[in-house]
Amino acid sequence: MNVRHQGAARRYARALLEVAQDKGGADGLRDALRQAVDLLAQHHDLSAALTHPALAAERKQAIAREVFRQQGADDTLLRLLDLLIARGRVELLPAIEQAYAAAWNEKRGVVMAQALTAEALAPPQQERLSAALAAASGQKVELTAEVDPAVLGGVRVVMGGRIYDGTVRARLTSLRRHLEKD
Repeated sequence: MNVRHQGAARRYARALLEVAQDKGGADGLRDALRQAVDLLAQHHDLSAALTHPALAAERKQAIAREVFRQQGADDTLLRLLDLLIARGRVELLPAIEQAYAAAWNEKRGVVMAQALTAEALAPPQQERLSAALAAASGQKVELTAEVDPAVLGGVRVVMGGRIYDGTVRARLTSLRRHLEKD
């Protein structure tokens, strides 16, 4: 996504956050945005319909309202979708969701962290890792865990723009570099 689209997504996200905070539903809107992005990613026909140039904006808005209302979307999300459809900017929704999550976390003093492991982390492992990251960073941590068999073992964490790589692959690479120096 280009810089111009990222800027637009941040502006939408900031405005959404203000509205959601005024209504007391900032956390709920974050979940709703995530669900909306997931729904569009899973249903390519819906995404195609909402971005199709031959379909009138009013028809797209009616489709979006019907589908997302069935999913339990609140009025704030429905108004956002109406606005994005009217302006031909539905493709910004994933970037808006990310920008909203970042702005909401910043407001609450929470840092996002992503852990990459070879096998899925059990809930107690996720809790311990999250607690360790919180202790190391001095902030609350919101951890998401993903699985990548290429990791081999260990964990790679991306948090606050920094990478902490404790994977077997990283250790082997470090060992190889060390041995090549000698």
